[in-house]
Formats: sequence, structure tokens, C-alpha cells
Amino acid sequence: MRVDTVARALGISLMVGTLAQGAMAQDAAPPAAAAVPQATATGLSADAIAFRDGLAHETAGLDETTRAAIDGFYASRDYRPFWNAGEGSPLATLEASVEQADAQGLPFFRYDADALQLLAGEPGMVGSPKLEVAATRTYIRFTGDLSAGIVRPLDIDPEINVKPKRATAAALLARLSDGSVSEVLRAAEPQDPDYRALMAEKARLEGLLGTDAWGAPVPAGPTLHVGESSPRVADLRARLARLGYGPETAQAAVDDAAPAAVETAAAASAFDPGLEAEVKRFQKDNGLVDDGVAGRRTIDALNASPEDRLEQVVVNLERLRWMNHDLGARRIEVNIPDFSVVLLDHGNIPWSSRAVVGNAAETRTPEFSDEMTYMVVNPTWHIPDSIATRVYLPKLRKDPTVLARSNMRLFTRSGVEINPKLVNFNQYTAENFPFRVKQNPNSANALGRVKFMFPNQFSIYLHDTPHRELFVKDARAFSNGCIRLQEPIELAEVLLKGQVPDPQASIDGWLAAKSERYVYLDQPLPVYIMYRSAWADPDGTIQYRADIYGRDGEVFRALEAKGVSLPDAAQG
Repeated sequence: MRVDTVARALGISLMVGTLAQGAMAQDAAPPAAAAVPQATATGLSADAIAFRDGLAHETAGLDETTRAAIDGFYASRDYRPFWNAGEGSPLATLEASVEQADAQGLPFFRYDADALQLLAGEPGMVGSPKLEVAATRTYIRFTGDLSAGIVRPLDIDPEINVKPKRATAAALLARLSDGSVSEVLRAAEPQDPDYRALMAEKARLEGLLGTDAWGAPVPAGPTLHVGESSPRVADLRARLARLGYGPETAQAAVDDAAPAAVETAAAASAFDPGLEAEVKRFQKDNGLVDDGVAGRRTIDALNASPEDRLEQVVVNLERLRWMNHDLGARRIEVNIPDFSVVLLDHGNIPWSSRAVVGNAAETRTPEFSDEMTYMVVNPTWHIPDSIATRVYLPKLRKDPTVLARSNMRLFTRSGVEINPKLVNFNQYTAENFPFRVKQNPNSANALGRVKFMFPNQFSIYLHDTPHRELFVKDARAFSNGCIRLQEPIELAEVLLKGQVPDPQASIDGWLAAKSERYVYLDQPLPVYIMYRSAWADPDGTIQYRADIYGRDGEVFRALEAKGVSLPDAAQG
């Protein structure tokens, strides 16, 4: 038992006495007890019958689904105890695993492990229905949390439309028939390599809390360029060195007051090509444009504290648990804070692209998944009502010819085209705007040359764009919610490989025709729009990205409400 929790454990003797009835009650109060069906098996021993009856008593206050799952599990064992005690036993393995819950960003006290240990230590308790039910409930909750997370994404934010696949209590218990407790618990964790990498990063960051390992942050100020010299350049050099980018000589030079150090301190304050190379390396590792210029976004990333990064790691461990199911060997993944899209095909990445995502202030891109079934070449832009009224209605009030200049047309809801010059737009608002606006296929069309459709409730899709200049920027949150691609034609070619003899020739022909063409995919594939702000790259380096929508903060607060906390040093 943890030393730091002995007092807490000793103070909950009443809870120990009622552990099976209510110590691990779920978030909602359980319904009134109902009778447990009697076992239909014949030939049960007197001990088995006594165990069965005791089990019915201990589970009487549980919800019907959990009660039936527990009874069914023990019925399959002829009502023999499962959680034997002793070194290497199922109970010891469960207790040891729960003891490490914090290492996975899960709240240790959520599983009442201390109370379980106290109960197991009472004379004659091992093998009793009371201990068996208590341990089984700990197992169900802990394994369910490991495999699907502890918070419901939609309860945090309606734009986090992720739906974890949490196994039923019966399914979780059935796994105990297929392997040891340690094997079952290990298999319940996300198998994505990032999960174990982030656990290791969590431990590393916790070791940095309360220390000055990363040094002082770089003070705010103007952008720093190669060739400049200032005390802030020395601060930049020192911070980079503390983070592993370049030799750690800068701070020593600044701190040393001896005259002999003056020349070294002056060199540390100069933004030379060597420092520029380290800035570029840091920028590349943090998803920034690696231009060697230390602007606001670069300085912000440098100044992130171990506490900041630790919160991100805990949040992304939970996100991995949300997605802990078969995503498909061939799929598209959009990572919003990384402004990137990749096509995964049985472990390979045949295509990737920079992306532009939704504007952080008004049109954030939601997180969800759906199936891509077709693409549209030379697409017409059917402008969503929200954009039509927010962007174009104010312009139409001033100048009804604005649509024609953008190769757009105005239609009634029934599809009849209307001359905008004949409409008094001052009488309309976002609530009563009766028209639809469409933009014809052309080189200036907002959707570019092709769009990729995975029909969904958010009307989000991937598409080309005529605004190529945006792809050179660090932060690319400029769209109305959809995902703009830097390399859309290449994606179309990869998706059509094997479907048409020459994908490039087919696409070139369709584009040259300048008419809208729907192309349905012989092999539809899932699209996952995710928000991953911390992960491990192929060489094991942990990548971090800015929390552009504030969702890391939202998820962390939800985790805190469930009992997750950082070590005391992180909380000040």
C-alpha cells in the first residue's frame, strides 16, 4: 500500500465495510436491486451454492447489466472464486496494475485499490463473495478506463465528436477466460506505440518538475534574426541548449562575471549561423516553418514549461484511449494542430500533405470520423448558409453584382436562378435568408480542382484551394471548417490506383473537360479528423504542437473533474 495513502485508507473503514455495495458506485446512482436469476447448472457443491447466494447478496445493489455480467462470469466457473491472493496471483496482479494507474494518466483513487487491499487483508476474506465482487468491480472499471478512457468526449465539447468503443462488463470479464490478468490488462491498453512513448515522456517530465532543468524562458520582444546581437539572443541560446539543441555554454558565460568571460558572453549574445541551425532544428521538431527566425510562435514553443508539456501528455494519453479500436489498415488521418493529412496503407504512407484547417475564432474544424466514398472533379461550391449569410449577404446589400464577379449564382430554395439585381437584400438576415449561393467550377473556385467527400453531419470535406500562399505559414487555421490540401491531385491519383488504368491521365482528362464529375471509389476508406498535440515521431522524439483551439485545456479540466492530477510540484 502506498505510504502516502495509508492515512486515507485507515480513514475509510466504513467504506471497506460497504465496498461491494457502494464504494465504487458509478457516476449515476444504481437502480433498485432486482433478484438475480438462480443458476441453472445442476450438481453444484454446497460451497458453490453458498458462494452463489453470497454473490447475489453482494451484487444486489448494482445495476442490472453489471449484476448479470458478474453472475454470468462466476456461473461459467461453477461459482468458484477467481481472485486468489498471494504473490503472482490474479488479485496481486490487479492491485499492482492499479497501483500504476497514475503512470498512465489515470486517477489511482478512482479504483478504491487501498480499500480493496484492506479488505483482502481481513481474516477469512480471500475467496469470499464480498472480496470477489469488490475485486471484479475494480477490474471492470480499471480495464474499461484503460481501453476507452474516463471522460466522454461529447460531454466536453460538441465539436469533439469522438465515440470511444467501451466494452461491456460481460465482454471485459470474458477476457479473463482467454489469458492471465496481466495479459488481459496489457492488451486493454492502446496498442499504438505512441501510448508507451507518452507514458515514458510523462515519467521524464515529472522528474523535471520543481527543477530549473529547462532554464529561464526567453523574454518577450521582437523577432530575432541571424546577424543580430542582444541579451535576448543569449537567452534564446541558453534555453535551446537546456532543451538539447546545442552546447550548454551560453548561460555559464552570462552568469560568469570574470573579465575573461566577457568575450564568451558577447559571442553567446550573437545570433550566428550555428544558433540559426539549432533554431531550425527546434522548429522542425515542433511543426514550425524551419526558417531559423525566432518569432512569436517559436518563442512560445520554446517557453513551454514541463508542467505545460505534462498536461499535454496526459491529455493525449486519454485521446489514445478514446481511439483504442481497429481504425482500419487503410485510412486517412487529419491532425488539426499539426495542420497535416496523411494516407496510411498497411503501415506505409503513400501520400501526405500540409493542410489548412478551420479558423480558431469562428469556424473550428470538429473532431469526428466517417467514410470517404467519392470525389468530385471540377466541383461546384454549394456555399453553406452560414457562410452565405456571414460573408456574402453584407456584400450583396452594398453591391448585388458581387456574385457575378466571383463566378457565383443565386438560386431560390427550389432551384430557380434569380438575378441578384432584382433583390432588395436589406430585408434579409441570417435567420430569413431565402436563397442559396453556388460558385461554378473555375480556376478561382474556392474548392479548387477537386474535393473528397465523406458525407457527415458537419458538412466537412477535404478539398483543393486556389490560395496556395497559405501553405507556407506556420499556423494554418484559415478555413471555414473544411480541410484544404496542398497536394490534392496526388491524393486523387493514389485513391484511383487500381480503379482506372492510368489515374493521372484520367484526372487530367476530367479536369480538361471543365465540367463537374462525380467519381465513386471502388474502395471507400475511413477518414479520422483528430486533435493530436503530442506524439512520438519514428525516431522516438516527442513532437508537441500548439493548442490552437484550446481543446487540450478543455480535456484536461474534464480529466481533473474525474480525479486526474499532476504531481504536487506541478501544481505549485
